Amino acid sequence: MSLQKIKQASISAAWVLLSVCATARAQTASSAAAASAQTEDLTPVGIVMAPGFTGDDPAAVRDALARKFTDSKALSFTHRVEDLVGDALPKTLHDSALMDAKLSRDLAFVVPAPYGIRYRSKVRVMTVDVDLSDSDHPDTIVLKRTVTGPRGRKLVVAAEAKSKGYIQNIDIIELDAVNKHNRTTVHGRFVLSPDAFSQEDGDLALVLICRVVPPYLTQTKDHTDPSNEEPTDITTRTATLHANVGDIWLINREKGVVLAKGLHLVK
Repeated sequence: MSLQKIKQASISAAWVLLSVCATARAQTASSAAAASAQTEDLTPVGIVMAPGFTGDDPAAVRDALARKFTDSKALSFTHRVEDLVGDALPKTLHDSALMDAKLSRDLAFVVPAPYGIRYRSKVRVMTVDVDLSDSDHPDTIVLKRTVTGPRGRKLVVAAEAKSKGYIQNIDIIELDAVNKHNRTTVHGRFVLSPDAFSQEDGDLALVLICRVVPPYLTQTKDHTDPSNEEPTDITTRTATLHANVGDIWLINREKGVVLAKGLHLVK
């Protein structure tokens, strides 16, 4: 991704989040009868975002943090963060209140949710149980996983894998929810009217609204030589973003509709 596209994506996400927060603050709270003692009435919150909302690119956030940490070793962390914010935010948002916050806006990471969501029409209750980890990273939320290169399994033996080009690079960006370690499943159970459910049909996704906190970013790089069981030369780069997760939303990304807010992380 080009630097210009990264900046445009960051600016777009910043404007959407600021618009969403302003809308949410302007609304008055409403309540309705709960379907059970553990069911909240979280009918659509009336927040509208642009259809196809993608939020912040985890790779862009990782690269920006890594660049500041590695290229500016002589600067204090405060200066590095201020530089990062200055690169990411539109010029019109550079006011003293935002700069005093050091990291002046929340990040919004959008994760697809094709499974783990169920609607019970008879009781008008939607249940969300979506695990965002994977078998190799059971304690963190996987934001993005990119695999390049062919796999040699069942095609070659270990001794031939590298010479025949069976070399893979795996790029993983994960989120460590500070103070919620090992909690990787998004859970929620709420009342949703049939009319609101009709807006659910489409591209469902979860939005993790969070803010990076110390140690901000950690990175590891692992290499695995080809074996007879897995005849592929594999290099895995894992970047972990450390953040406080402030809220989680369920959205219809295709239609730009927020179905519910206030979902939470469980083990």
